[in-house]
Amino acid sequence: MPKFNCNINFIPVSADFINNHMPQANGAYVKVYLLALSLAFSKCEMSTAEIAGKLNFLESDVVNAFDYWDKNGLLKYGKENVFFGDAEPIRENEEKPVKKSMEEISEAMTQNKALSDLCALSQEILGKTLKNKDIETLYWFYDELGLSPEVITMLLEYCVSKDKRNMNYIERVAISWHKNGIITIDAADKFITVEKEKSGYFYSLRKLFGIENRNLSKTEETYLKTWRDTYCMDENMVGLAYEYCIMQTSKLSFPYMNSIIKRWYELNIHTIPEAEQDHEDFKNKNKQNNLNVYDVDNINYY
Repeated sequence: MPKFNCNINFIPVSADFINNHMPQANGAYVKVYLLALSLAFSKCEMSTAEIAGKLNFLESDVVNAFDYWDKNGLLKYGKENVFFGDAEPIRENEEKPVKKSMEEISEAMTQNKALSDLCALSQEILGKTLKNKDIETLYWFYDELGLSPEVITMLLEYCVSKDKRNMNYIERVAISWHKNGIITIDAADKFITVEKEKSGYFYSLRKLFGIENRNLSKTEETYLKTWRDTYCMDENMVGLAYEYCIMQTSKLSFPYMNSIIKRWYELNIHTIPEAEQDHEDFKNKNKQNNLNVYDVDNINYY
């Protein structure tokens, strides 16, 4: 009988992590995640202080990273344990929530139409038939965490908007909302609005430009609105214009970027390959005419 052996010197990193989580995550958090994943595969133990020392971070940075990935459903973090996959951590001084039985829940639903409607609406939002365990969890949100059926609906819609339908993930978000006082419709609406802004057009471009710590001026805001609403340029196209701007001026210049984006709009250019080809064509044409491709004095050139 053959004996099979494998000497693996790499760790698998999911495509979901690379495509959907890594791009917007803090670089330090990514390093912590990858090191933790390698420790999990090798079944090694290492304290948060040791991890901090290995990565030259503060220990608080490591703890914040674990909290971040926990909230995003990539791992489950307890003070003494970090779990990847479906394993449940044993959290220090924390008991698993005690949920009501289906008999108790059914009785409560007969007396509260909003609760019975919540089950039907939840199935529609999640796109699946709820199991008894799922219904018990939803009722626990209402009975123990103090979330109203309306807030629970907003919670589900928020998680689905992040393409998260797993009830374990939803439960962690619900607990986070409860701990942070997000238990009313107004509070939930404010939280969701802020989160949308973080992934929105203005936020992503402010982050790209390195001006996250201040508000946009009225002039800057007008430029961004024009690029988005009038010229219909997505963040990638504006990012390319910013790259060309830095290459020429070594600084952020909204008028210079606007000249580039306006040119693309007038030429009906709306994709990166088209813009890059236009850029090459423009350079070649200017070389033939002995012109500077990036003529700062004439912002029609780029």
